[in-house]
Amino acid sequence: MSEERQALVRGATRFIAIVGDPISQVLSPEIYNPRLVKANALLLPLHVPSSTFETVMPSLRRIANLAGLVFTVPFKERAIPFADEVLPAGRQIGAINAMRPGADGRWTADMFDGTGLVRALERLDATPAGRRVLLIGAGGAGRAIAIALARARASALTIFDVDQGKLKRLADDVRRFYPTCAITTPERVDAARHDIVINATPVGMTAGDGFPAPLGALDSATVVFDIVPTPTMTPLMAHAAAAGCRTGGGRLMIESQAEAVLEFLGFVSSAPSYAHHAK
Repeated sequence: MSEERQALVRGATRFIAIVGDPISQVLSPEIYNPRLVKANALLLPLHVPSSTFETVMPSLRRIANLAGLVFTVPFKERAIPFADEVLPAGRQIGAINAMRPGADGRWTADMFDGTGLVRALERLDATPAGRRVLLIGAGGAGRAIAIALARARASALTIFDVDQGKLKRLADDVRRFYPTCAITTPERVDAARHDIVINATPVGMTAGDGFPAPLGALDSATVVFDIVPTPTMTPLMAHAAAAGCRTGGGRLMIESQAEAVLEFLGFVSSAPSYAHHAK
Protein backbone atom coordinates (compact mmCIF):
# COMPACT_ATOMS: atom_id res chain seq x y z
CA MET A 1 0.00 0.00 0.00
CA SER A 2 1.46 3.38 -0.98
CA GLU A 3 1.88 6.43 1.22
CA GLU A 4 -1.16 7.92 -0.50
CA ARG A 5 -3.31 5.08 0.85
CA GLN A 6 -1.73 4.59 4.28
CA ALA A 7 0.36 6.72 6.64
CA LEU A 8 4.04 5.92 7.11
CA VAL A 9 4.74 4.67 10.63
CA ARG A 10 6.75 7.19 12.63
CA GLY A 11 7.42 7.78 16.29
CA ALA A 12 4.48 10.19 16.44
CA THR A 13 2.05 7.85 14.68
CA ARG A 14 -1.11 7.12 16.64
CA PHE A 15 -2.96 3.86 16.43
CA ILE A 16 -6.51 2.61 16.48
CA ALA A 17 -6.86 -1.08 17.24
CA ILE A 18 -9.69 -3.23 15.92
CA VAL A 19 -10.09 -6.17 18.28
CA GLY A 20 -11.70 -9.46 17.35
CA ASP A 21 -11.48 -13.24 17.41
CA PRO A 22 -10.92 -14.07 14.59
CA ILE A 23 -9.67 -10.90 12.91
CA SER A 24 -8.25 -11.89 9.51
CA GLN A 25 -11.64 -11.46 7.81
CA VAL A 26 -12.12 -7.76 8.59
CA LEU A 27 -12.20 -5.18 5.80
CA SER A 28 -11.67 -2.27 8.19
CA PRO A 29 -7.92 -1.57 7.64
CA GLU A 30 -8.38 -1.01 3.89
CA ILE A 31 -11.34 1.27 4.55
CA TYR A 32 -10.05 3.24 7.56
CA ASN A 33 -6.39 3.72 6.68
CA PRO A 34 -6.83 5.80 3.50
CA ARG A 35 -8.97 8.12 5.60
CA LEU A 36 -6.25 8.45 8.28
CA VAL A 37 -3.29 9.40 6.07
CA LYS A 38 -3.37 13.12 6.84
CA ALA A 39 -3.78 12.46 10.56
CA ASN A 40 -0.61 10.29 10.75
CA ALA A 41 -2.63 7.45 12.22
CA LEU A 42 -3.26 3.79 11.42
CA LEU A 43 -5.88 1.22 12.23
CA LEU A 44 -4.33 -2.15 13.11
CA PRO A 45 -6.06 -5.52 13.55
CA LEU A 46 -5.50 -7.23 16.89
CA HIS A 47 -6.38 -10.89 17.25
CA VAL A 48 -7.24 -11.23 20.93
CA PRO A 49 -8.30 -14.77 21.81
CA SER A 50 -11.71 -14.82 23.41
CA SER A 51 -10.33 -16.56 26.49
CA THR A 52 -7.93 -13.66 27.23
CA PHE A 53 -10.09 -10.64 26.34
CA GLU A 54 -10.84 -9.54 29.91
CA THR A 55 -7.14 -9.89 30.79
CA VAL A 56 -5.89 -7.92 27.78
CA MET A 57 -8.33 -4.99 27.89
CA PRO A 58 -6.96 -3.15 30.97
CA SER A 59 -3.49 -3.11 29.39
CA LEU A 60 -4.81 -1.82 26.06
CA ARG A 61 -6.47 1.08 27.85
CA ARG A 62 -3.07 2.16 29.22
CA ILE A 63 -1.31 2.55 25.84
CA ALA A 64 -0.66 6.30 25.52
CA ASN A 65 -0.58 6.55 21.70
CA LEU A 66 -3.72 4.46 21.25
CA ALA A 67 -6.33 6.82 19.76
CA GLY A 68 -9.23 4.42 20.11
CA LEU A 69 -10.53 0.87 20.08
CA VAL A 70 -12.91 -0.71 17.60
CA PHE A 71 -14.60 -4.03 18.43
CA THR A 72 -15.87 -6.78 16.19
CA VAL A 73 -17.18 -10.26 16.98
CA PRO A 74 -17.38 -11.58 19.64
CA PHE A 75 -16.57 -8.58 21.84
CA LYS A 76 -19.26 -5.96 21.25
CA GLU A 77 -21.10 -6.85 24.45
CA ARG A 78 -18.10 -7.95 26.51
CA ALA A 79 -16.35 -4.60 25.94
CA ILE A 80 -19.03 -2.59 27.76
CA PRO A 81 -17.60 -3.03 31.30
CA PHE A 82 -14.32 -1.45 30.16
CA ALA A 83 -16.00 1.84 29.22
CA ASP A 84 -16.34 4.54 31.86
CA GLU A 85 -19.27 6.02 29.94
CA VAL A 86 -21.57 4.43 27.35
CA LEU A 87 -23.54 6.85 25.18
CA PRO A 88 -27.31 6.39 24.60
CA ALA A 89 -27.25 4.22 21.46
CA GLY A 90 -24.80 1.81 23.05
CA ARG A 91 -26.89 1.59 26.21
CA GLN A 92 -30.11 0.94 24.29
CA ILE A 93 -28.53 -1.68 22.05
CA GLY A 94 -26.58 -3.31 24.86
CA ALA A 95 -23.38 -3.44 22.80
CA ILE A 96 -20.59 -1.13 21.63
CA ASN A 97 -18.11 -1.17 18.78
CA ALA A 98 -15.91 1.87 19.49
CA MET A 99 -14.22 3.44 22.52
CA ARG A 100 -12.23 6.66 22.76
CA PRO A 101 -9.91 7.89 25.53
CA GLY A 102 -10.43 11.29 27.12
CA ALA A 103 -7.78 13.68 28.43
CA ASP A 104 -8.76 12.61 31.95
CA GLY A 105 -8.05 8.95 31.19
CA ARG A 106 -11.72 7.98 31.06
CA TRP A 107 -13.01 5.99 28.08
CA THR A 108 -16.29 6.74 26.30
CA ALA A 109 -18.05 4.14 24.14
CA ASP A 110 -20.88 3.93 21.63
CA MET A 111 -22.32 1.67 18.90
CA PHE A 112 -22.12 2.63 15.21
CA ASP A 113 -23.46 -0.39 13.30
CA GLY A 114 -26.89 1.19 12.97
CA THR A 115 -25.43 4.64 12.34
CA GLY A 116 -23.50 3.22 9.39
CA LEU A 117 -26.68 1.79 7.91
CA VAL A 118 -28.60 5.06 8.32
CA ARG A 119 -25.78 7.05 6.71
CA ALA A 120 -25.59 4.55 3.86
CA LEU A 121 -29.32 4.98 3.23
CA GLU A 122 -28.83 8.74 3.18
CA ARG A 123 -26.23 8.28 0.42
CA LEU A 124 -28.90 6.44 -1.54
CA ASP A 125 -31.29 9.39 -1.07
CA ALA A 126 -33.37 7.22 1.25
CA THR A 127 -33.28 9.04 4.57
CA PRO A 128 -35.31 6.89 7.00
CA ALA A 129 -37.27 9.82 8.47
CA GLY A 130 -40.97 9.41 7.72
CA ARG A 131 -40.50 6.15 5.80
CA ARG A 132 -41.88 2.63 6.25
CA VAL A 133 -39.06 0.13 6.72
CA LEU A 134 -39.02 -3.66 6.57
CA LEU A 135 -36.11 -5.13 8.57
CA ILE A 136 -35.31 -8.82 8.24
CA GLY A 137 -33.23 -10.06 11.16
CA ALA A 138 -33.43 -9.29 14.90
CA GLY A 139 -29.95 -10.49 15.87
CA GLY A 140 -27.04 -8.27 16.90
CA ALA A 141 -26.84 -6.32 13.66
CA GLY A 142 -30.62 -6.17 13.33
CA ARG A 143 -30.96 -4.82 16.86
CA ALA A 144 -28.47 -2.00 16.23
CA ILE A 145 -30.13 -1.16 12.92
CA ALA A 146 -33.68 -1.19 14.31
CA ILE A 147 -32.80 1.21 17.10
CA ALA A 148 -30.89 3.49 14.72
CA LEU A 149 -33.83 3.58 12.30
CA ALA A 150 -36.27 4.48 15.06
CA ARG A 151 -33.82 7.09 16.33
CA ALA A 152 -33.68 8.49 12.77
CA ARG A 153 -37.49 8.92 12.93
CA ALA A 154 -38.64 6.11 10.65
CA SER A 155 -42.44 6.31 10.79
CA ALA A 156 -43.03 2.54 10.83
CA LEU A 157 -40.78 -0.46 11.29
CA THR A 158 -41.76 -4.01 10.39
CA ILE A 159 -39.37 -6.55 11.94
CA PHE A 160 -39.22 -10.19 10.83
CA ASP A 161 -37.21 -13.03 12.37
CA VAL A 162 -37.78 -16.74 12.84
CA ASP A 163 -36.42 -16.45 16.41
CA GLN A 164 -39.52 -15.27 18.25
CA GLY A 165 -37.63 -14.55 21.47
CA LYS A 166 -35.19 -12.14 19.84
CA LEU A 167 -37.99 -10.63 17.79
CA LYS A 168 -40.23 -9.89 20.78
CA ARG A 169 -37.38 -8.52 22.87
CA LEU A 170 -36.27 -6.14 20.11
CA ALA A 171 -39.80 -4.99 19.27
CA ASP A 172 -40.55 -4.31 22.94
CA ASP A 173 -37.33 -2.34 23.39
CA VAL A 174 -37.86 -0.18 20.28
CA ARG A 175 -41.41 0.59 21.40
CA ARG A 176 -40.12 1.57 24.82
CA PHE A 177 -37.26 3.75 23.57
CA TYR A 178 -39.09 5.29 20.59
CA PRO A 179 -42.86 5.16 21.10
CA THR A 180 -43.63 7.31 18.03
CA CYS A 181 -42.26 4.62 15.68
CA ALA A 182 -45.00 2.10 14.82
CA ILE A 183 -43.66 -1.45 15.27
CA THR A 184 -45.17 -4.59 13.75
CA THR A 185 -43.89 -8.18 13.82
CA PRO A 186 -45.88 -10.18 11.24
CA GLU A 187 -45.49 -13.89 10.59
CA ARG A 188 -45.09 -13.11 6.88
CA VAL A 189 -43.66 -10.06 5.15
CA ASP A 190 -44.86 -8.01 2.20
CA ALA A 191 -42.07 -5.89 0.75
CA ALA A 192 -44.48 -3.93 -1.44
CA ARG A 193 -45.92 -2.15 1.59
CA HIS A 194 -42.56 -0.60 2.50
CA ASP A 195 -40.32 2.20 1.26
CA ILE A 196 -37.10 0.50 2.41
CA VAL A 197 -36.25 -3.21 2.76
CA ILE A 198 -33.17 -4.25 4.76
CA ASN A 199 -31.58 -7.67 5.14
CA ALA A 200 -29.72 -7.81 8.47
CA THR A 201 -29.15 -11.58 8.40
CA PRO A 202 -26.13 -13.54 7.07
CA VAL A 203 -28.26 -15.00 4.25
CA GLY A 204 -26.54 -14.10 0.99
CA MET A 205 -22.99 -14.53 2.27
CA THR A 206 -22.60 -18.12 1.09
CA ALA A 207 -22.77 -19.31 -2.50
CA GLY A 208 -26.14 -20.86 -3.16
CA ASP A 209 -28.00 -18.72 -0.62
CA GLY A 210 -31.40 -17.48 -1.65
CA PHE A 211 -33.46 -14.68 -0.11
CA PRO A 212 -33.59 -14.08 3.67
CA ALA A 213 -37.40 -14.33 3.57
CA PRO A 214 -40.20 -14.56 0.98
CA LEU A 215 -40.72 -10.93 0.00
CA GLY A 216 -43.47 -10.89 -2.59
CA ALA A 217 -43.36 -8.36 -5.41
CA LEU A 218 -40.93 -5.44 -5.24
CA ASP A 219 -41.96 -1.95 -6.30
CA SER A 220 -39.30 -0.10 -8.29
CA ALA A 221 -39.57 2.82 -5.84
CA THR A 222 -38.46 0.60 -2.94
CA VAL A 223 -34.84 0.89 -1.76
CA VAL A 224 -33.33 -2.51 -0.94
CA PHE A 225 -30.26 -2.78 1.30
CA ASP A 226 -28.35 -5.98 2.08
CA ILE A 227 -25.73 -5.64 4.83
CA VAL A 228 -23.87 -8.81 3.77
CA PRO A 229 -20.29 -7.61 2.99
CA THR A 230 -19.65 -9.47 -0.26
CA PRO A 231 -17.74 -7.97 -3.22
CA THR A 232 -20.58 -8.93 -5.56
CA MET A 233 -24.31 -8.43 -5.47
CA THR A 234 -26.23 -10.83 -3.24
CA PRO A 235 -29.25 -12.70 -4.65
CA LEU A 236 -31.50 -10.19 -2.89
CA MET A 237 -29.69 -7.21 -4.42
CA ALA A 238 -29.71 -8.78 -7.89
CA HIS A 239 -33.44 -9.46 -7.60
CA ALA A 240 -34.07 -5.89 -6.44
CA ALA A 241 -31.94 -4.39 -9.21
CA ALA A 242 -33.84 -6.43 -11.79
CA ALA A 243 -37.06 -4.93 -10.41
CA GLY A 244 -35.64 -1.43 -10.92
CA CYS A 245 -34.95 -0.75 -7.23
CA ARG A 246 -32.07 1.26 -5.88
CA THR A 247 -29.78 -1.06 -3.89
CA GLY A 248 -26.98 -0.81 -1.37
CA GLY A 249 -24.64 -3.42 0.10
CA GLY A 250 -22.43 -4.17 3.07
CA ARG A 251 -19.41 -2.30 1.72
CA LEU A 252 -21.37 0.94 1.63
CA MET A 253 -22.53 0.38 5.21
CA ILE A 254 -18.97 -0.35 6.42
CA GLU A 255 -17.62 2.79 4.73
CA SER A 256 -20.37 4.92 6.23
CA GLN A 257 -19.80 3.39 9.64
CA ALA A 258 -16.05 4.02 9.39
CA GLU A 259 -16.62 7.72 8.80
CA ALA A 260 -18.93 7.91 11.83
CA VAL A 261 -16.43 6.04 14.03
CA LEU A 262 -13.56 8.30 12.93
CA GLU A 263 -15.61 11.38 13.76
CA PHE A 264 -16.33 9.88 17.20
CA LEU A 265 -12.59 9.26 17.71
CA GLY A 266 -11.76 12.85 16.75
CA PHE A 267 -10.55 12.30 13.18
CA VAL A 268 -11.83 13.82 9.94
CA SER A 269 -11.96 11.47 6.98
CA SER A 270 -9.28 12.42 4.44
CA ALA A 271 -10.13 10.00 1.64
CA PRO A 272 -13.00 9.87 -0.85
CA SER A 273 -15.61 7.18 -0.51
CA TYR A 274 -15.12 4.08 -2.63
CA ALA A 275 -18.82 3.23 -2.29
CA HIS A 276 -20.95 2.23 -5.22
CA HIS A 277 -24.48 1.02 -5.66
CA ALA A 278 -26.61 -0.37 -8.42
CA LYS A 279 -29.87 0.99 -9.72
